[in-house]
Amino acid sequence: MIRALLTSPISQSKAIFVLVILTLLVTLPGLASLSVLDRDEARYAQASVQMAESGDYLNIRFQDEARNKKPAGIYWLQVAAIKTFSAPETRNIWVQRLPSVLGALLAVLATYFAGAKLIGRQAGFIGAVTLALSMMMIFEGHIAKTDAVLCAMGALCFSAIAHIRTETAGLSLWKARPAVWIFWVALGFSILIKGPVIPTLVALSMGTLLLWERRGYGMRQFVNIPAIAACFIIFLPWAIAIGIETNGAFFTESLGHDLGGKMVSAQESHPGPFGYHLALLSVTFWPGSIFLLPAFALAIRTVGRSGHKTSDLAKAVRLCLAWILPYWILIEVMPTKLPHYSLPVFPALALLVGMVFTHLVAIKDFKILRFINGSLFLIVSAGLLYGLVYAQAVFSGTGLPTSLLLTLCLAGVLALLAGFAIWSNAIQLSFLSAGLCAIILNITAYGVILPSLTSLRLTDQLEAGFREYNIPLPREGGPLVQAINFTEPSLVYRFGKDIRLGDQIDLNSPETWRVGQLFILDTLHKKGAALERLRDAKNAQGACLDLRFSVEGLNYSRGDTVDLRVLEIVPCD
Repeated sequence: MIRALLTSPISQSKAIFVLVILTLLVTLPGLASLSVLDRDEARYAQASVQMAESGDYLNIRFQDEARNKKPAGIYWLQVAAIKTFSAPETRNIWVQRLPSVLGALLAVLATYFAGAKLIGRQAGFIGAVTLALSMMMIFEGHIAKTDAVLCAMGALCFSAIAHIRTETAGLSLWKARPAVWIFWVALGFSILIKGPVIPTLVALSMGTLLLWERRGYGMRQFVNIPAIAACFIIFLPWAIAIGIETNGAFFTESLGHDLGGKMVSAQESHPGPFGYHLALLSVTFWPGSIFLLPAFALAIRTVGRSGHKTSDLAKAVRLCLAWILPYWILIEVMPTKLPHYSLPVFPALALLVGMVFTHLVAIKDFKILRFINGSLFLIVSAGLLYGLVYAQAVFSGTGLPTSLLLTLCLAGVLALLAGFAIWSNAIQLSFLSAGLCAIILNITAYGVILPSLTSLRLTDQLEAGFREYNIPLPREGGPLVQAINFTEPSLVYRFGKDIRLGDQIDLNSPETWRVGQLFILDTLHKKGAALERLRDAKNAQGACLDLRFSVEGLNYSRGDTVDLRVLEIVPCD
């Protein structure tokens, strides 16, 4: 049956059903058991919780600090999920991840509909499967951030453009096709999610197409007054309100510091050379990356043939390349580099894979490129499997169970089969083997291995220790907790916004030393410097400390081994 999906024409209803099941199959495992991740996910999640608790849906705050980085859209989605399925005080992170799951699902379906229009249902289905199984799409579908939803909005815009380019007969300034409405509504929501990212992508793509083709291919249909008005109605009221509320500070910080800063210098310790995203593509787009080199070779051949420049396939490929290349150059030029920056162009990349899949099934081609891609795929697959085995063996505390090792070995065999199959041009076998390898590996990673890495789940260990020793958390009415040098945002999410972190703590203030309050101290940080400061301040205040419990592990955000001590201020005898 699975092989038939790759070889036989597939109905739209069957394709949609399979894509929904597949996307949920790889995004739902681990959604509840995977700990909230530091640092960005924890910040988004906590800001959404505070919004739900306060009822202030305009301002975005992390503790008492204004979080003027991204618009309110993703926070509203998370608050809606909290209100529907949970409550702010329960801190069910899976609930806040649901918008990302839905974003991944919508991105996959939009990619399918774009591909079905551009390159046929079978190739569109293969492209959508490729996107659903891509490593970065699955990762972003698991965490409570903006990027899966942003990818969905971009995919909807891309799909709308694909449909309009094949329907060149326009309607009017006041009457529009559904695709025009989808385009402008998705664009409006994308601005509400992450500001100008998708508008920039759309502008670069359309500008490139106009320069390349010297004709619009129906693009005038997007000039539709009601649809454009709907786009502005979606984001403009909030933009005006937050501008007034913050006296323009939101836009100064969001556009000037956050976005503008990333455009001119490396921000948040994330520099990278030109070519950073290209170098990572074999990993971020895995397992679909096994077809990327032949896909680009076929794309270049298709648009380069003088006799086929006006064919539907050439038009489709030009759209994909115009969606990918200008934006890719932009994110490579930007000094700040993060792996997920390339995600908005993954739908177009996936459709190029769908196109080359159908081509290679029919014609034996690109022998050298297939060999290179197959080799890279095997290297990346080996690295991923080794990483999972190492993480389970070192950080789980339970070793490597035989059943888990056999499962990973099966994934490894499938990876080998995929690599050897593409070398021999057994394209269907290669795609099927790579896909099954990705399904097994991702379900195992997110559903079993990552949630079991207790040495990395420091905040969860601290919360468990508080409950074991019957110490109420601050968000449950417990004593004040002050984390001196372990200041990860996940602490705020789990302990509540009243926890004090780092510079918020004045060790010379008598209020800091009230009996019953607690410190969290990493004794290994900077060779124990904070421990010495705490001792000096304790002696100056005439206070006494009692060790309640300790936690050891690795702070993966910094790459540091930590020894966390929970110290209670007690009366001196």
